[in-house]
Amino acid sequence: MFCLGLVLTQCFLVRGKSMQPTINSSTNYSLLLLNRPAVWFGLYEPCVSDVVAFSKPDNSGRAVVKRILALEGDFIQTHNNDIACIKRGHFWAEGDNAKASLDSNDYGQVPLSDIIGKCYAVIPLPTFLSSLG
Repeated sequence: MFCLGLVLTQCFLVRGKSMQPTINSSTNYSLLLLNRPAVWFGLYEPCVSDVVAFSKPDNSGRAVVKRILALEGDFIQTHNNDIACIKRGHFWAEGDNAKASLDSNDYGQVPLSDIIGKCYAVIPLPTFLSSLG
């Protein structure tokens, strides 16, 4: 069972402060374990409050990690105090640390198809690793 878990898991290195205190609370680096097969096979049903990795909307090929705050049909108040209605097939994602997060308040709604995986574990990395990046 352990070997199967390793095959079905993707490790994802996260750095930065946008998800503090949930991720990277004491250092700037954490390792996330993502469930990708559930996304690949259409078994993952996104929920509000899930922490997910998704393709950054700027087409840079990079991925980001944020928390889902709203799904299609939901209304959300943006940091500009506007009200946004989430379109079909999209979600709204924000970092837990609003002061340090580049998120849907900056790039708007994200297509559900951009989700790479749902985070199911966070492993903080030792402080000395933060000097390597």
